[in-house]
Amino acid sequence: MSKFKPVRKGGKTETPKPGAVPCAILIISGIALLSLLFYAALSSSVK
Repeated sequence: MSKFKPVRKGGKTETPKPGAVPCAILIISGIALLSLLFYAALSSSVK
């Protein structure tokens, strides 16, 4: 029979992944560029 070991708390501390920050910056800048594009398209059609 196999032996089961209990799970220990605090063995490893989880750190946020380093790739999350550039991905968030890329998404936010993409949303900002799209909103500026729509604003430019709407403002040019009003004139």
